[in-house]
Amino acid sequence: MGCGMGMIKYLLFIFNFIFVLCGLAILVVGVLVRIGDQKYAEEMKTITGDLAFPSITLIVIGSIIFVIAFFGCCGAIRESHCMIVTFATLLLTILIIQVAVAIYAFVVLKNADEIDFKNEYAMNVFNYYTKRESQKELVDLIQQELECCGVESYKDFKTLNISIPGSCCGKDPTNVALTCSQQEAYEEGCVVALKDLFKSACAALGGIALGIAAIELIGIIFALCLANSIKNAERRGYSV
Repeated sequence: MGCGMGMIKYLLFIFNFIFVLCGLAILVVGVLVRIGDQKYAEEMKTITGDLAFPSITLIVIGSIIFVIAFFGCCGAIRESHCMIVTFATLLLTILIIQVAVAIYAFVVLKNADEIDFKNEYAMNVFNYYTKRESQKELVDLIQQELECCGVESYKDFKTLNISIPGSCCGKDPTNVALTCSQQEAYEEGCVVALKDLFKSACAALGGIALGIAAIELIGIIFALCLANSIKNAERRGYSV
């Protein structure tokens, strides 16, 4: 094994070690998102179609990347031709899956305008603001985090015969005594904010998937080069 292949060996090891950490980080983020979303999963599903998809995708991809990268570390450091080829094959499989996820995300993004956010949010969430505590908490959370108010504007609360809640102007939503005036309320309706958030999430998911896939392609090339070098060394009857 020459100096160049020796460098590739350690680069591959470092590459996989970084991906072990990245896979673990993705897995943790996916679990946290899934746990945090669990409380409002059913309500949000009616708006976006299937809100669980991103978090489950993160968990699955994070777990697989962690296992495969760990496998690649061992193969590189032990100079095992079989392990490295297996690693490259598995990594190629993940790359294909991630490209598919990216395509799916961009297709959903392209068709986002066809989703009736207004009707879904109004009928399945907002109209239950005074009837169900879970919907009230969800609306307040959306309004507070996205700095929006009502379905299309603060005027939508008039249809519920209640004052504009504090979440419409940054006040504590748990204190029912704190309300907002028309001048204080956020001007943007939550339908627009939710739609923008949904588009941003799809674009980010697709972009991240493609970015990681590009890096993985480099890893596959390095792995195959190293595997070929190890195979040649074995044929010559020695190894480094």
